[in-house]
Amino acid sequence: MLEAIAQPEKLDAPREHPPRRRRRPLSGGVGQLNLTAMIDVIFLLLIYFVVTSNFRTDEGVLTATLPQGTGAPREATELPPQKIELRLTAGVVDDTTVAIQQGTTTFVTFAQLRDSLAAQRLDPEAGQPNGLFEPDNPIVIQAGPNVRWQHVVNAFNACLAARYTNISFAKPVS
Repeated sequence: MLEAIAQPEKLDAPREHPPRRRRRPLSGGVGQLNLTAMIDVIFLLLIYFVVTSNFRTDEGVLTATLPQGTGAPREATELPPQKIELRLTAGVVDDTTVAIQQGTTTFVTFAQLRDSLAAQRLDPEAGQPNGLFEPDNPIVIQAGPNVRWQHVVNAFNACLAARYTNISFAKPVS
């Protein structure tokens, strides 16, 4: 038994190695690349640039309509309409009376205002061919701080009774 254990191994004997595997050549003999991932990236970049691009028209392509003529100013054939301003102010003693002022003329009643406005209106059909103002001439009613609303409505009604059509109100005077 001892003899079997103590026998030295032979050092000079060659070892046997397992046989080497041979590599199989790829089909065609040349390595091929997988292009699917690269094509996906290229399509994503293409979509990105199409979505983020800005398609503007060049300046030379824009159409413009230029004015026709020589550039000379037009002759003024008519004066612009002069607005009629009515100022209503409350009485000094009490607020039941109102002073109606058109320019430098002061009226005591709304009937006098109506008659004056009607006399100033141009109306060839009613026998007033020499009136100063057209029926659509602007009238602006401006009330003072203590003027009652009823007086403003009466001034408006006087303008309507004088057959004016363009009546407006201004901000109250403070």
